[in-house]
Amino acid sequence: MNLVIDIGNTLTKIAIFSKNQIIFNNNYDSLTLNELKELLNKFNIVNSIIAEVKFFDASLIELLLEKTNFFKLNQNTKLPFNNKYTTPNTLGKDRIAVISAASKLYPNTNVLVIDIGTCITFDIIDADNNYLGGAISPGLEMRFKSLQYFTGKLPLVKLAENNEPQFIGDSTENSIKSGVYYGIKHEIQSIINTYTEQYADLKIVLTGGNAERFELASKNRIFADKFFVLKGLNEILNENAKI
Repeated sequence: MNLVIDIGNTLTKIAIFSKNQIIFNNNYDSLTLNELKELLNKFNIVNSIIAEVKFFDASLIELLLEKTNFFKLNQNTKLPFNNKYTTPNTLGKDRIAVISAASKLYPNTNVLVIDIGTCITFDIIDADNNYLGGAISPGLEMRFKSLQYFTGKLPLVKLAENNEPQFIGDSTENSIKSGVYYGIKHEIQSIINTYTEQYADLKIVLTGGNAERFELASKNRIFADKFFVLKGLNEILNENAKI
């Protein structure tokens, strides 16, 4: 079994794979050593991998090194795609993961992966398995916070879960909700349209914590997969466990 751990800006997400099937997954505000010990005692973990975008408890790695065949995703990790990014050392591990998933799950295909989380990332891999790059944009909460932080009087606004705001904001709060939400929605759709014009038979994958808010799946060959980062980490782990 493979254990994959994605330590993101907001949550730590874990999944356990058996023959590429997820048999357990969970999200944690911060994965503790005791919680990790419980997982290792419950499941027969052989290989493990961690990808992180922020600092975390180093004792997690010590335990994984002791109990499993452990890999830490870094610039020297073998990847299942050709990396054409001009600054590979700066490429985010979450972006590496989603492109790895696209490479393995949709081979010989032009794929655009859109990860809607703390940031919104757009990543393109072509049918020849070349990762070309993409774009990074502020996410939903970041945009709300920036409007409050960089102005004197605008309030900090949040969207209720599964709530699509009215398009015409009839108050300052509703105007902020409309501007942020529909700004993101139309930004994503415009970028999809541009990539679709340039790449034949483009497959589009939506993932990330806020992906379900924007109701884009099923349009323009768009597929939603909330486990895409975890699946990518599992593909990287499989690739490196062979070495």
